Amino acid sequence: MVGGQGGPGGRAAGPLVWLHAPPPLERAAAAELIRALQAARPGLAVLVTGDAAPPDWAAALAGLPNLHLDVAPRDTPRAIGAFLDAWRPDLGVFYPETLPMGAAAQAHARGSTLFLIARELPEAWRSRWRIGAGLTRRVLRRFDRVFAQNRACADQMRMMGVSSVQLSTCGPLSEGSAVLRCSEAERDALARLMGGRPAWLAAQTQRSDEPVVVAAHSRAIRMAHRLLLIVVPDDPARGPALARRLRDEGWAVSLRSEDEEPETETQIYVADTEGEMGLWLRLAPVSFLGGTLVGDAGPDPYHAAALGSAIVHGPATGAHPAHYRWLAAAGASRLVRDQHMMADALADLLSPDRAAEMARAAWEVSTEGSQATERVVRRMIEALDLAEAG
Repeated sequence: MVGGQGGPGGRAAGPLVWLHAPPPLERAAAAELIRALQAARPGLAVLVTGDAAPPDWAAALAGLPNLHLDVAPRDTPRAIGAFLDAWRPDLGVFYPETLPMGAAAQAHARGSTLFLIARELPEAWRSRWRIGAGLTRRVLRRFDRVFAQNRACADQMRMMGVSSVQLSTCGPLSEGSAVLRCSEAERDALARLMGGRPAWLAAQTQRSDEPVVVAAHSRAIRMAHRLLLIVVPDDPARGPALARRLRDEGWAVSLRSEDEEPETETQIYVADTEGEMGLWLRLAPVSFLGGTLVGDAGPDPYHAAALGSAIVHGPATGAHPAHYRWLAAAGASRLVRDQHMMADALADLLSPDRAAEMARAAWEVSTEGSQATERVVRRMIEALDLAEAG
């Protein structure tokens, strides 16, 4: 249950972790960090604060026990002192972009353990604090542990005076399980119907994606005559009209919402039902993620990565920029811009060995965060144990 506003009555007995204002791109990982921490230490209280108001992302925290929301104190000694008197945090978790300098300094002076989690350093740090300057060293010296989520960030932290004792390169933190569920009985039945046919998926396609996808399929099917395309439109209500249009173009089409199956002669299967993406990702070793040719839309690529489907996408990755960036850096995705590049990608990835190689790299990227989160949680538990023992 989410608690009320801060105050002397909000602080129960026992240890308390204060997590302050994760940036938008870090909020899902912060919620997962709290879940993992409370799983490792049942009953642990967690205070989450926002800068000018209680956190506005409480939906991501739904279902977490012993959770309190509050506003961080104004940057005055009196306000900070009253806040710390009320909450008495044993451990504070901060982010460079939103770091409350005065509150962190006072919390450190009162004996709180301080952790800093950094994905990349904000421009304000780099412009206001010169690398290696004394002020930077004094600020960062207060932190017991600094977790850098990539090597470049770790290098910058070292240049800013963070010692090897403080610094850990942990990798990106987990944002929760990316594995979408499905009916295993349905998966087995469809796999038998498909009879080992090669298949690829176009997931959550927008109207503008579909001509490109179908043109690429037309080229690819010349080399793999039994190739099946599974299309999941972004709006299931568009399924019947999409199926009619494809049939008018001469394609053999089956429609999921009409209880039609992907028969031997089916060339395109329009999967226009809700909540079955996990099923299609398990059946298709290659997936194009719709909404990425234009529009910055589409599904999280980690869903495909977690289920072993090789990822093809367009240049408009603004809906999940960090995930696409990490996948690209690992060679775990393929960028396409038009039907010709898409068809070439299919020709390459329909080779089982090539698809498996790329899918394995994507799976490693998508699951790396779980190990990083476990590492941070382990350090947090150690700090809480020390605080209780002292």
